Amino acid sequence: MLLSRRGLSVASLFRLADIQTLLAREICSTSPCKEFRRGLDPVDRPDDAVAQARMQPDLVEQVMGERTLSQAEKVKQRLRDIAHEYQRFEGDTGSSEVQAASLTAKIAFMANHMDQHRKDYHSRRGLEAMLIRRRKLLQYLRRTDFDRYSALIVKLGLRDNYAKLDRLSARYSH
Repeated sequence: MLLSRRGLSVASLFRLADIQTLLAREICSTSPCKEFRRGLDPVDRPDDAVAQARMQPDLVEQVMGERTLSQAEKVKQRLRDIAHEYQRFEGDTGSSEVQAASLTAKIAFMANHMDQHRKDYHSRRGLEAMLIRRRKLLQYLRRTDFDRYSALIVKLGLRDNYAKLDRLSARYSH
């Protein structure tokens, strides 16, 4: 839910609105703006915050919607969705599948960045580090549980080229 992502509930939004109303009344009591004071009269709200949210769902969306998120919050939300999609059990964020999927999303974002900024060598180094981390995770997963590995690379759309080659087989395969 969008409200829980920013740590706010509907009830806390109402408390914030009440505080803003009190502050505005304090300002208006010292100034002669009667029209402004009329607009700040408290709205008759039901005690049930859920009923109020049903009455005005667009207000919550305006304040906490996807359009108002920063780029960093959008990336965090995307990574949370990926972790939820690839988790093996509830609350799983550290399994190889989740880590490889989140690295794949980060790699795709960085590849897009590198297409636009070709001379950004510092980001290129970070991209290469992410590629190496993903390769090692996938090699580990391939070595330990091939069924999970094959399901993951199909779901991610990757090729099966993560078999670790030893020194001798790489030398004599040509």
